[in-house]
Amino acid sequence: MTLTVSVADWSGRDYRRVSGLQRAVASESLAELVIEGGEWVLDIGCGDGFLTRELATRLPRGYVVGVDASPRMVATAGQVGHCAPAGPVFVCADALRLPFGASFDMVVSFNALHWVPRLGDALAGIAAVLRPGGRALVQLVCDSARPSIESTAMLVARSPRWAAYFTGFSAPFVHPDPAGFGELAESSGLRVESVTVRDHEWDFGSAEQFTAWCTVGGTAWTDLLPEAERAAFVDDMVNAYAPVTGRAGLLRLMQLRAELHT
Repeated sequence: MTLTVSVADWSGRDYRRVSGLQRAVASESLAELVIEGGEWVLDIGCGDGFLTRELATRLPRGYVVGVDASPRMVATAGQVGHCAPAGPVFVCADALRLPFGASFDMVVSFNALHWVPRLGDALAGIAAVLRPGGRALVQLVCDSARPSIESTAMLVARSPRWAAYFTGFSAPFVHPDPAGFGELAESSGLRVESVTVRDHEWDFGSAEQFTAWCTVGGTAWTDLLPEAERAAFVDDMVNAYAPVTGRAGLLRLMQLRAELHT
């Protein structure tokens, strides 16, 4: 038996409080994105809507829609006033079941699609919502020789202290091999313009701040635990990860950035 768990309904309020890393990495890619200003853009995995609103400011003649599978994320995004006339509009939707036809000139996704284990299906969904000649910019954590914080969480989940809670549990993420990503995208109906990989480092400043970030991002695991045990699991995860980077509070991740088109 495989245990499935929903990771969709993250707290938008908590995410906003600890999302400096995600915003910084995504803003780097957004700054490099060429936008003419009249495009219709879909932001998949929009989170609290921060970057979606940034996109809207660059679309004086266009429109932007943000989608996220988390109702609480979408609710948080919608609490901020919309930018007219470019939007954004926020919709609760799964990346595997996008409720749109071929309506968009561009799709972007920043640090969200590695939480969709059926990545090929998600890429096919992106191809389906793009107009002919449309573009996509996809950014996600990819595989590397260095253990990730997510793979560390899986090791902790399998340890004697926690294994009984995770019987049949499968990884709620996928870190694709950069060497095979182009072939996966092509088989999903997208053509590859470029694939680049960057090694990012983020210093949270303290083990406590890193723990707060892991608490928000680790709900795929902690939602399966009794509430009284969740903090202990996150502590074990933080302690198990510290040798990867040499000290508590420091995170390193390998980031894949792919520019695609129909």
